[in-house]
Amino acid sequence: MILDLHKSAKAATKDSWLIIFADLLALLLTFFVLMFSMNSVQVSKWKAVVESLSENLNPERARIQDEDWHNIEAALVPQKEALSLAYLKKIFEDKLQYDPILRRSSVKLQDDRLAITLPADLIFEKGQSEFSRDAHKSMQELGAALHMIQNKITVVGHTDLEPTSGARYPTNWELSLVRAISVARLIRRAGYAQAIETYGDGPSRFDELDENIPLHERYLLARRVDVFIHREDRDQRENNAADNREEHNGRK
Repeated sequence: MILDLHKSAKAATKDSWLIIFADLLALLLTFFVLMFSMNSVQVSKWKAVVESLSENLNPERARIQDEDWHNIEAALVPQKEALSLAYLKKIFEDKLQYDPILRRSSVKLQDDRLAITLPADLIFEKGQSEFSRDAHKSMQELGAALHMIQNKITVVGHTDLEPTSGARYPTNWELSLVRAISVARLIRRAGYAQAIETYGDGPSRFDELDENIPLHERYLLARRVDVFIHREDRDQRENNAADNREEHNGRK
């Protein structure tokens, strides 16, 4: 009887370190939670933690939400047909919000096209059509994402009402057009295979901005380049245009 009690005591002593170790882990966890609560939460890091937990604890999420938005190629694979604009809107919204340069850009659905509006003061030097050093990499990543889609793309440049200076760009029309061409060339160099139509609207759209917005903010909004992704691919648009011409000729 005494021998059995001695063995039980030895077994209890042998496993007691586990209880001490568990208590130590609990105390450490409490310490780190306390330290975390005493510091201000950085929203970007908090969102990363939440997304990481969501991905691991909820594997049944839709595929479009499971992609790594820092690597847009994971969500976009080369397509043979035009993609849904709603699908593309989600992809580019998430892509741009993580980019330190392009996060001020906007992505909006407009009838039969998706508009990606790029603030010119973020991507170009003042009064120039060359990309700034910081913006060039961001624009290359955007071009790499756009090259995988078959939707028709057009690019339109805009300016504010302030006149240009210098002989290189006599008016805002030339400046807006050359900026649109610069964006289109970058998209083509990234691998987009279709022709890209480019336009320079100069300050002609300035009056469409909300007059309740302060003037200096309207000037910022006016200086932009719009990348339009159309609902149809290039072949579809050309076929539709040909059908419309044939129908028109048949009525004559």
